[in-house]
Amino acid sequence: MQATAAARKETNEKPKAYTFSLKTPYMQQGRVTQLVAETANMWIHTKINAEGGENEIHAHRDEDHSFIVLEGEMSVFDENGNEMKVEKYQGVMIPKGAYYRYLNTGSGNLVVLRIGAGVKGQPQGSEAMRVRPDGRPLLAGSVENKTLPPIEMPGKFFAESAG
Repeated sequence: MQATAAARKETNEKPKAYTFSLKTPYMQQGRVTQLVAETANMWIHTKINAEGGENEIHAHRDEDHSFIVLEGEMSVFDENGNEMKVEKYQGVMIPKGAYYRYLNTGSGNLVVLRIGAGVKGQPQGSEAMRVRPDGRPLLAGSVENKTLPPIEMPGKFFAESAG
């Protein structure tokens, strides 16, 4: 990945376009979230789930984001348990403050592109910004969020040819 906006600011470098790769390891167990590109106001991750997902209901106070399914299928639930099925090449938009959780509902790995956008000039990603309905923080990789230890499939990647 090329220099981020913060690094460019320090060197007075003008913003420049750059390419990025979606190559991400497939998982035997658990999940991986891999940052592939970012600016001060937007970030793109690949996420691969062998099973499960983000299993506890939560909202992000600091960002709008979207999941786009590249492989597999997922179900996204709101705080009332209403389900949206999202299949390959479909996406879901999750506005700042909307409560959700998601699960891999396919037979193999779930591969999604996660695109987030924040509010210019406001800090992003603090623990207090990912919250449960009662307002308490919910850490993404926590036992409370039903996180399993990640185990990669040796030598197997989504978008391997992307470099």
